[in-house]
Amino acid sequence: MQVTLFTKQNCQLCDAIKYELMDLQSEYGFTLREEYVEGDQVAQDDEQHLVPTVDIEGADGATIRFDFPVKQAELRRAIHAEMKRQSDYL
Repeated sequence: MQVTLFTKQNCQLCDAIKYELMDLQSEYGFTLREEYVEGDQVAQDDEQHLVPTVDIEGADGATIRFDFPVKQAELRRAIHAEMKRQSDYL
């Protein structure tokens, strides 16, 4: 599973979600990527991201998006459910 955090520099809400994701990453072992929207012209042109935004890409290629404002409890539940689904699949 891969999780992508769309973020900006000096964003306190982004940092809070990043630390939550890092905690979840140590628990579940997924890949975590950060994308800075200021430097990503495609992301800026495509969606004008409000940050933080989180994408969870499951093993089946489906993506779940959590748009601003990202709720930590919902994010935790979704990651737990996806990891459980993957372990049940194996």
